[in-house]
Amino acid sequence: MELGKQIKNYRTTFNYSQEQLAEKTFVSRQTISNWETNKSYPDIQSLLLLSSVFGTSLDELVKGDLQVMKNELQNNKSNRRMTVYSWIMVISFLVTAVSMGPILLADKIILLFIPFLLLVPACYFGIKVESLKKSADIKTYSEILAFSQGKSVDELRRYRNKVSNFFEQFAIVFLFIIVFVSICSVSTWVARILMS
Repeated sequence: MELGKQIKNYRTTFNYSQEQLAEKTFVSRQTISNWETNKSYPDIQSLLLLSSVFGTSLDELVKGDLQVMKNELQNNKSNRRMTVYSWIMVISFLVTAVSMGPILLADKIILLFIPFLLLVPACYFGIKVESLKKSADIKTYSEILAFSQGKSVDELRRYRNKVSNFFEQFAIVFLFIIVFVSICSVSTWVARILMS
């Protein structure tokens, strides 16, 4: 990102301290420091104030950072979608697991289709999450966490290891199966107690 350098250059050109610039833009000195070190990015109101304080156009101020801003906005949208899709998927799996107990103990075979119908949203949104992960080039659990928290994933990508990725995915699936079967078992046990 070039914006941090731009802000620092303009600030030193105008002989403003971080404190003085913070007062003029109605933010804290720490916020100015974070902008200059690229730890955070100013919102649009702050960018407009900065361009006004420095007497420059917004285009000149953000120079090459327009693509970065566009990518950040896209990541925020993808992040929100991924979170919503993940919650729908998890809730659908939980409802399916909990419904298994009473359905397995019921006398009607037709009821066995209910869990499969409840799994449809889980599968659909699971596919959506996977496509978002693929479009954002996210492969490991730590990358998913970083992405969902709005952090940079680039550093984590350098440390990818195909063997450990495989074992990480295997462990996640195995753990999921154990939790799903456990919930089904508890549901069946509770249903059996309640039907007695």
